Amino acid sequence: MKRNFLPGGWRRQAGAVLLLAVAVGTILRFLRLGARELSIDESLSWAESSAPSVTAVLRVQHQLDSGKFPIYELAQYEWMRAFGESEAAMRSLPALIGSLSIVLAFILAVEVLLVVTPTKSDESDKRGIYMVSALCALIFAVGLPSVEIARQARMYSMMQAWILAQVIFLLRARRLGGRANYAGLTIFSAIAVATNFTAVLVMAAEAVWLIYLLIADADASSDASVRSAAPWLMGLALVAAIVLLLPFFAGLRYGVEGVKRGDYDWIKPPGPWEPLATFESGLGSWPFPLFALLAIAGGIRLWRSHRAEAVLLILWIGLPPMVLFAGSYLVTPMLVTRYLISSFVPLFILTAIGIESLPSRKYRAAAIIAIVSLSILRVSSDLRPGDNRWRDACSTAVAIAGSDRRVGFYNERYLVSYYIPAAQRDSVQVVRIPFDGIGSEAPRVAIISPTVAPAQVAEIRREYPVIVARFKNVTVVSRPESGVQNAPAS
Repeated sequence: MKRNFLPGGWRRQAGAVLLLAVAVGTILRFLRLGARELSIDESLSWAESSAPSVTAVLRVQHQLDSGKFPIYELAQYEWMRAFGESEAAMRSLPALIGSLSIVLAFILAVEVLLVVTPTKSDESDKRGIYMVSALCALIFAVGLPSVEIARQARMYSMMQAWILAQVIFLLRARRLGGRANYAGLTIFSAIAVATNFTAVLVMAAEAVWLIYLLIADADASSDASVRSAAPWLMGLALVAAIVLLLPFFAGLRYGVEGVKRGDYDWIKPPGPWEPLATFESGLGSWPFPLFALLAIAGGIRLWRSHRAEAVLLILWIGLPPMVLFAGSYLVTPMLVTRYLISSFVPLFILTAIGIESLPSRKYRAAAIIAIVSLSILRVSSDLRPGDNRWRDACSTAVAIAGSDRRVGFYNERYLVSYYIPAAQRDSVQVVRIPFDGIGSEAPRVAIISPTVAPAQVAEIRREYPVIVARFKNVTVVSRPESGVQNAPAS
């Protein structure tokens, strides 16, 4: 009998590997969560979620980060009310979701391999799939893309969890049919897109896959051993998700109009190899070649076992970056790693299958050790404590402002607002200063962020010639009438 995935001897270790994945992944997601300052994007989430009421959260979120429904922001609002608004407290919600997603990655791999495993296989072969799935969970647990988004106070970890659940129901609908699976497919599709519009990239890959299934299922030579739902029924479930989102299309349209407002101007135009380079930067330069080789081997193995599921995973990996690449040239640059975060999951599944396809246990063990070690080594570089440049700059600016009680900013309003000392946040006014036409009523002290262009910095320095202090590339400047002398850079 043809060996189907792992031999029975490995299946006894599946539970231990899954527990190890959850334990290690949880440590990587929670370790030193507050050691780094908030990023610009995280400060937007704080501004949205720190509003005084649910109604205010809805209003502020629409102004700052529209084009989606504030599912994450509302959850973060309640979370902050319970646990506070420190960096660690805000990031612990995505970290918790990221830890739970390890189990979802395991279930997703099981669903893929249950379809692959013929119904007449012996019991040892059927149980063998759980070891491959546990290995996928371990790779997901230590992979840099999954860990990185789980350590950020943003919606991407939540979106990824919804997508994993959505694909699980897609595969269950394919394998079993049933109203519950169709309902799950519809509900989680709608929630994923509502959480962040980039989830629609996964649905686009699934739509192409359903077209493939319509063609493949019409072929009399297709695998009849797998009980499957009609692809058009799954397509109707996806259409139903769009219907559920109709009430939010006004907000989505406002988000699309953000292209005209320049909301995405910070993204650089992609180079010709950017879709591939995005995966390399996401996984790390050293782990990437090993991931690529093993994923190719896993893809070949899966293609031979069951072509339909291999096509789904390949489309899930390849179509989203190609859509963003095309959109970057046709509309505006939009190819960034976090928009493709879910596309790493099918890569991890194929990598686990590729490891299983190696000819001996020694080779498999060596591949697992190499993948896990290189991934943890890459993740560990992001766990080092950061600096306190924004906190120090804001404290210095407040001290210099004195009785004026105003601090000016040019960019990064919400970072400045967050790092004003908590005890003085209510009494200090954060004032936006235009790049031209600075009036006499402008604050006596201002903070120049590293995102201000050099030409604009030169204009600012004409009005604020005194450098109070530099904290790396965040500069506190003052007007001469404030009576502040130049201070040594920190």
